[in-house]
Amino acid sequence: MSQLPEDLLRSFELRAAEHAERAQLLSRRLEQNSVTAQSRGGEVQVTVDSTGGLSGLQFGSAARDLELDRLAELVLATSRQAQAKLAESMGELVSDLYGQGSPTATFVTQTYAQRFPVQDDDLGEDVR
Repeated sequence: MSQLPEDLLRSFELRAAEHAERAQLLSRRLEQNSVTAQSRGGEVQVTVDSTGGLSGLQFGSAARDLELDRLAELVLATSRQAQAKLAESMGELVSDLYGQGSPTATFVTQTYAQRFPVQDDDLGEDVR
């Protein structure tokens, strides 16, 4: 049995509306996402927003005992760890909405992973 043109058009409109709604939901979730990482000794805590930009920075009391160059290295390393964790988190968000392995989830996951690769743990950071 063939469908009437009006039925086909209505079906297309419904699917398009569902895709648009899901895309808006994804956009809101991605924008609200942030990740915090803390150095193993608690000297530095860094929060990055959905773009990987620094949105929070706190120093623990142990930071006072560090040379400024070492503290700067620790801030940068902890930021990179937070960004790598953000990439993982973004992939999970998209997979939850579109399904793991979907073209959308694969694209977003790969894009963030390329932009924010996992770093060697040479400075001993813990990502929370």
